[in-house]
Amino acid sequence: MTFRPHLTPAVLRAKATEKSYERGLDYHDGGQVGRPTLRGNRLFVAVAGSHWEPYQVGVTFSAGDFTASCTCPYDWEGYCKHIVAALLPFTDDNDANPTAAINTATPVDDLLSNLDAAALRTLIHRLLDADPALVDIVDEFCEH
Repeated sequence: MTFRPHLTPAVLRAKATEKSYERGLDYHDGGQVGRPTLRGNRLFVAVAGSHWEPYQVGVTFSAGDFTASCTCPYDWEGYCKHIVAALLPFTDDNDANPTAAINTATPVDDLLSNLDAAALRTLIHRLLDADPALVDIVDEFCEH
């Protein structure tokens, strides 16, 4: 059985400003949402925006709720339009069934479970090479 998140439009609207919700609807209706990939309870979706490269949306589902993040620079109240666009196919009032359109892949925890400490360090260095800004996350994590 394939996991399918169930969201109501009201829940999604409550997590975004009205402007972000409306813009997300425009992005969704405009076909700017890529095919989602589900890895366990985490959903990854590319959403085309104003940047030349699509923004990456990550959503984690747990206990009937979810948290989401996006690589866009949006730093205001609520979720950005890209997150809204990525989640709109999963609202209960959506006529289409997006389950068939979801790629499923090995959960990240399963991928990482077989790596030893040296392999994890190598992976982290590769991630830092790809995105040097991640060093702040590593620094913050290691301070705690």
